[in-house]
Amino acid sequence: MKNLLLALTLLFSVQLAAQTKEVADAIKNYEKAKKESADPKKGASPATWIKLADAYAEIFDSPVKSIWNGASRNEIKLLLKDQRIASTEDRTVQGVKYSVDVYDDKELYYNEDGTLACFVQTKEYVPGNIIDEGVAALVKAAELDTKNAKSKDITEKLVAMKTRYQSDAMAAYTLGNFKKASAYFEGSVKISSHPLIKQVDTVMMYYTGLTALMAKDYDNAAKYLQMSIDNNYDAKGDIYSSLAEAYKAKGDMAKTKEVLQTGFTKHPTNQSILVTLINSYLESNDDPNKVLALITQAQKNEPMNASLYYAEGNVWKNMKNVDKAIECYKKSMEIDKTYYFGSFAIGAAYYDRAVDIQTAAAEEVDDTKYEALVKQLEENLISAIEPFESCFSNTSDNEVKLVVAEYLKNIYFRFRDKDASYKEGLDKYTAYLNENKK
Repeated sequence: MKNLLLALTLLFSVQLAAQTKEVADAIKNYEKAKKESADPKKGASPATWIKLADAYAEIFDSPVKSIWNGASRNEIKLLLKDQRIASTEDRTVQGVKYSVDVYDDKELYYNEDGTLACFVQTKEYVPGNIIDEGVAALVKAAELDTKNAKSKDITEKLVAMKTRYQSDAMAAYTLGNFKKASAYFEGSVKISSHPLIKQVDTVMMYYTGLTALMAKDYDNAAKYLQMSIDNNYDAKGDIYSSLAEAYKAKGDMAKTKEVLQTGFTKHPTNQSILVTLINSYLESNDDPNKVLALITQAQKNEPMNASLYYAEGNVWKNMKNVDKAIECYKKSMEIDKTYYFGSFAIGAAYYDRAVDIQTAAAEEVDDTKYEALVKQLEENLISAIEPFESCFSNTSDNEVKLVVAEYLKNIYFRFRDKDASYKEGLDKYTAYLNENKK
């Protein structure tokens, strides 16, 4: 019994020690402010609710003091020197490895280089979401402040609450909790729209919608992505693909196409819009000529825009008309000889057709037909060499160079015994891949 009492005493001592003086003081201030807000007389004063909001903010801030993302582990340990690390764990979140210091009331996630990636508070010191409650107290204060005597103070504190929402939103996003991230981003948007602030924060609208989409909350995704567009922010066109994805998930294909067509009209060279638009027509067995009509109109507006002919080529390729696709890709190269997307697409079109022919040849039992197919296969592979070489020379993108080098290595390998130049090509790209692959 004596040992048990001793153990309980030690445990209680550890728990008390885990709660810092700052947190303990914050809780006392909260309890006092909460009591005052419940008093009929004091609760009628905006100052009482501002005080309660301050208490919530203090509880939110005190466990993490002044730590910040990007700080080194040594800097954080120095700032939190009075707090004990319960354990250190290795965790992988969304494919990213972190080293996590676990405290009594929070978890700190460090990148592999030892800098702080994000932090999460894990202990609930008072009921409810602290930021939500703090914002609610400030909104109440604003309602009671009929003479606007406290409007400047309330406004500043609302902006500070918005920053706290964004901090928690980014932490939730980093750790893959997209539902929570979206809720916090949404809280930030709502603060911006408060009558005392009257700001249109389109970026936060976009983030709210995007994380809602990732959380499969398609209604909220559509709401906030459209809100962002209505306020003239469309992320250079990418937002239309996201909004279309939300409507598609909701089963509204008509709205999906409408959104994509609007986006394509505004951003005719945006590949994500084009690809999504093409896929939506193909999936619904609709007429892809509608897409071609949009591209044709865009080409009339910008006849020297190489990417528009590249886009047209992608449509024809999706329609299995490889010759027409190659014709369009070549047109893009005629307009801009350094446009490596076009040269890559030409090479890939010939190569992919060669692969299809190879599959057909493997199933052919007639020797004459088989030989004819092999001849076609090799003709397409040889046709792929020049555009791939052009792409390799014109791009500085290392990832593209690696992909192209892999294609060329495979082609040259097939013909290595036919000509010395092919053997030289094989050696060149084999060496390049060996030297540059990670």
